[in-house]
This record gives sequence, C-alpha cells and structure tokens, in this order.
Amino acid sequence: MAPMDLEQLAAVVRTAPGLQGKRAVQLIERLSAGIDGDDAALVPHAGELLVICGEAMSPPFVKADPFGAGAAAVVTNVSDVRAMGGRPLGLVDMLVSPDAAHAEQVLDGIAWAAGLLGVPVVGGHLTLGHAPALSASCTGVTRRPLQASAATPGDVLLAAFATDGRYMSDANDFFTALHDRDDDALKTDGEALVEVAEQGFCHAARDISMPGIAGSLLQMAEGANVGARLDLDAIPRPHGVPIERWLLTFPSFGFLLAAPEQHAQEAIDAFARRGLACAACGTFDATRTLTLRLGATSELAWDLTQQPLTGLSPSAGA
Repeated sequence: MAPMDLEQLAAVVRTAPGLQGKRAVQLIERLSAGIDGDDAALVPHAGELLVICGEAMSPPFVKADPFGAGAAAVVTNVSDVRAMGGRPLGLVDMLVSPDAAHAEQVLDGIAWAAGLLGVPVVGGHLTLGHAPALSASCTGVTRRPLQASAATPGDVLLAAFATDGRYMSDANDFFTALHDRDDDALKTDGEALVEVAEQGFCHAARDISMPGIAGSLLQMAEGANVGARLDLDAIPRPHGVPIERWLLTFPSFGFLLAAPEQHAQEAIDAFARRGLACAACGTFDATRTLTLRLGATSELAWDLTQQPLTGLSPSAGA
C-alpha cells in the first residue's frame, strides 16, 4: 500500500472513530462549570493533591477479550494519573460478568497489568449473571501537577513513548509494551512525568488514548484554548510502523507534553535516561487549530473556532 499524502492523513485524523467518539464528552459539562477536559481530577489533601480518575471499557471489548479488557482498565487509569504528574496509589474495579469463568479472565488481566505496573488493586465490586461491563478507578498523588489546560502559545510540543512493544492484534490499534519491556522499567517509567513536573521542565501533559496522537493533541489544545502544529516526521515511532497507523494508535505508554522552549531538552533527557523515546515534534500557538506538517507541507486538520470537539474549554471570548 502506498504511503498516504498529508491531505489523506488529515482526513484520517478527522474521521477516526476514537476522535469522533469524544464528541459525546460534552454531555458531562452539565455536572460542573469547572470541568476543564483533563482525564483526572485534582483534590487538595494534606498539603498535596489527590489525583482521581476512572475509565469504563467498551462492552464489546470486555465480551470479546476479557483478559485484555482487564489489563486495559489498569493501563488507562495509570496513564491518566501519570499524565497529571502523579504517582498511582491504588485501583478499584467494578465488574459485571455473565459467569465466573468470564470474571476470572477479567480479574486475571487486571492482576497481570497491575503487577507489572506496580499498582495495588485495593478493592472493587463483582456482579455475576448479566451482560459484561467493566469500569475501574484509580487514585494517585502529586505535589506539582501537570494539566492539559496549562499549555500556552510558544510551548514546545513533546511526544514520549515506550516503543519497545507490539500491537495486540492486526485488527486493532492498541500498542502495548507490557509484554516486551523490562519489568522494573514498567514500574518506574511514569517517574519521568513526575520528574518533568516537579523540576518545572513541563507544565502540561495529556496521555495518548483512543483518539490517537493527533486526536489527543486536539483534545489538549481545546482544553487549553490554544492551537498546535504537529510535525509528523519528528514523532518517535516503532520501526516498521507506518505513520498513518501510528497516528491512530492507543499506546500503553504515550504522552504529549508542553515544555517552555528553554526546558524542552531537559524534559527529553528525563525520558531518554529511562530508555523511553521522546522528541520535540511541534509547537503550541494561539490559532485554536490543529495543523499537521510533513516535510515542508502543512495541512489543516481541525479548526476549533468553527467546530468544537468536546466543548470542554475555557471561553474563547469570541
């Protein structure tokens, strides 16, 4: 298959199911005027900040791959805590299964991933005899949080990944490092985000999830009321993976960060020391658009001034 040109890549980003699915998020705006689009909430406690988040797995995924869904419930929650510059403290799961055999597979997946990432499973709830459903919630702690909404024009865009992994199957875009990366590294990789937060090398971050790299960046830009340019040539990616697939990939360890220009290299070094791939691959600006660049060519992928994504952003004053 011939590589896609930039116009085709922009169309893939705009129409990706993972990105389009985020448009329903605007429904939660009725809960609180303070929701800013981050995947975790910060609650002051004892001189620090608790990081609280939760994720619901797709019911078809839970039915078709119970072990994988259990593992994914852990990975997504840990990523949400880490994206805030936090350290996970504990995870609880809420599981509905048709029978004990299905439930055991889900719980085995949870235990496997939690053990690899060093996050204790501290409780949960189980109901048998009904259609499968799985949710999980994680609590962490941070002293100096990273928030997606803190990105500002002029910041350097960084992308960081664990690229020593594999896709779960040819049929999906879930890329996991849990099978291939060293066990000790899996437990400490997230400390890179704590370091860049506490040292002031970065002040904003977002984990890369179902919308993929470009879609997650669009969410980050919307929450911060800014725009961004994404340089496709500069994004770290595993050998042999085409950019059109990597753009839509949901990695087990993947983050976008905003760094002041004078601290960008220090932030990159914090990931590199841990054997993680990190590179500057764009900038944040004031346009409220997402632009893709490949070589010397640029293409508008989304204009938030004309078409909001989730609607969870500060007032633009326009």
